[in-house]
Amino acid sequence: MWLRALVALCAVACAGLGAASAADAAHTPVAAPADAVIDGPDASIDSLNGMAIARDGTGGLVYLKGVAGVPHVFVSILQNGTFQAPIQVDAGLLAGSAQPVITAGNDGTLLVGFVNNGALYVAQRVNGGAFAPPALLYPAAENPSISMSNFGKAYMAFTATNGAGGADVRAAYYYAGAWALEPTPLDDNPADAAGTGTGRPQVATAGDGDGIVVWGESGHIYTRRVVKTTASAVDEQADVPTLGGWQEVSAANPVIATGGDSTYASVAFQEQLANGGSRQSRVLMNRLHGSQYDGIRQGDGIATGGPEGADQPQTSVTEYGDGWVVSEHDQTHALFATTLGGNESFGTTLRVDSLPNGTQPDAVSSNAGLTSTFIVWQQNPGAAGTAEIRLRFAPHGADLGPEQVVSSPGLGATDADQGLEAAGDVAGDAAAAWVQGDGATTRIVATQLFQAPGGFVPSDAFHYSTSARPLLSWSPSSELWGGPRYVVKIDGIVVGQTTATQFVPPPPLADGRRVYQVTAVNQAGLATAARAATVFVDTVKPQVTVTITGIRAIHHQLRLTVRYSDPPPPGLPKSAASGVATVYASWGDGSARTRIRRTTDTHVYTRKRTYTLTVTVKDRAGNHTVLKKRLVIATKPPKGGGKRKGKKTTRAVAAAGSSGPGAVLLFPSGSGG
Repeated sequence: MWLRALVALCAVACAGLGAASAADAAHTPVAAPADAVIDGPDASIDSLNGMAIARDGTGGLVYLKGVAGVPHVFVSILQNGTFQAPIQVDAGLLAGSAQPVITAGNDGTLLVGFVNNGALYVAQRVNGGAFAPPALLYPAAENPSISMSNFGKAYMAFTATNGAGGADVRAAYYYAGAWALEPTPLDDNPADAAGTGTGRPQVATAGDGDGIVVWGESGHIYTRRVVKTTASAVDEQADVPTLGGWQEVSAANPVIATGGDSTYASVAFQEQLANGGSRQSRVLMNRLHGSQYDGIRQGDGIATGGPEGADQPQTSVTEYGDGWVVSEHDQTHALFATTLGGNESFGTTLRVDSLPNGTQPDAVSSNAGLTSTFIVWQQNPGAAGTAEIRLRFAPHGADLGPEQVVSSPGLGATDADQGLEAAGDVAGDAAAAWVQGDGATTRIVATQLFQAPGGFVPSDAFHYSTSARPLLSWSPSSELWGGPRYVVKIDGIVVGQTTATQFVPPPPLADGRRVYQVTAVNQAGLATAARAATVFVDTVKPQVTVTITGIRAIHHQLRLTVRYSDPPPPGLPKSAASGVATVYASWGDGSARTRIRRTTDTHVYTRKRTYTLTVTVKDRAGNHTVLKKRLVIATKPPKGGGKRKGKKTTRAVAAAGSSGPGAVLLFPSGSGG
């Protein structure tokens, strides 16, 4: 039974190693064996509204679910690579909640904003603690958007519904657990209604801690920078009055993304154009550069005045400003994306999906790591099949890999209209979440794609052990999503596994040189093997024989002759023993200990007394045998024996089964010595 289990374990480890080598070559993550059902099946699930993952792999997703017929805000925390059981974060508020948003910071920090009874609230979890009760941020608001930097600074943009023009775009700043409201509206014209309908605001927080807010106002798209609670003196307009001879009707649905440097930002939006009686919807992109825009770029893959238009703008960028502008064609529902290079520079446009789509793809793009990106969308074949979620991953920012179906058809058709979200961590792990099923079968579902575990090394490339069950240890393998399990092989055979970074083999090892290798395996079955290391097992203590010659009287020289060996266990070759490393003699009179490099040593005593001679033999593994001999030193040689020399031999043989690495043998003066 035990052997069969180890054989099965070896098969898993070997399969993981093959997957790991492929993943390492391309840095493409591999999906976990099964999707995670966050909640459901439950007819009271309303919508998935957001997901955020911090650099360190912690995060969460937020959604609306009915409680006694009233919608409330629930969060599933992502911790140790697993989405936890959902918790309600608007408890205590009796009215229904709406429009929840979420952002994540390192160490398990989560900020959740939502609207309840027309007021804007925040619920926050700092440094992995419990969620604090919801706190009022603004008394009359809608359309919140939230974003946090890698260093814990966050901004919330929202529409104040009690503004001078009926609605104003406002912003709030968060740091170290506290919120502060920016004192003045961000609107281009305070008398206009801003941030309403399809002009709802969106905020992006750069790595340098500055926030940039985009919104729609009077049919145009504006941005303004916010530094803590201070807004820039001027705003910038992103849309243009004409494009290719067509006139602008209005611009809406703005989105924004920025990387580590707030100097640059990608701003995309949907532009309605007219030429006589003809109308066309376009998705355009403009790069914000400092306090001005570089100029309109067409990122939707269609021509002005063509047979169809584009909508559903999305944009995302990495820390270095690489990323995507994503849109769909409004008749064929084909999904297109335009690459963004460093600092959000405009690139090439390509089609993302390969199959006809019967409905809007509701695509989202996101980052996984410092350079990797990915795009997720819903593929609906209509009557020919069931709607499903697909994903393409770009290991180096723009090199999209093949399409992967990440949803399980056994859970029913996906419903991206009710929510489709994507996020990733700094290690290149990626996650997507969506709504699947309908009615009583409705679920919140997430898939996770794992990179192979990070490299690690054994604590020692070579070490000796005096135990047949040596302690093997290694450095931890980096894995943000849950600690990996370690599979241990010795001489090519799997002997066990552990989640710790040390292991004691369950069966005793035979003496001699043993090669071991440890493989880290994560939740997706991806594996990374450390370099092989060696442990030399030597459980047998050295053997030693000593001979003392000379006159045992002061001022007379005594000669010590030592014979020693380090035998292997019976039946094993000599190579199974580590060999004698050192031999020391201590004459017991306070003189310095002598290392015997060959076989002999000499000594002269100067005082009459009884001394204890100690000979210590140690092998390379650390086993040692200690032989002690009492020597009675007289003032003068024995009568009539001034010229006579004594020769006595003492033999010490360490028993292989004796406890501890050393053997001590004490021989009295008259016992053969």
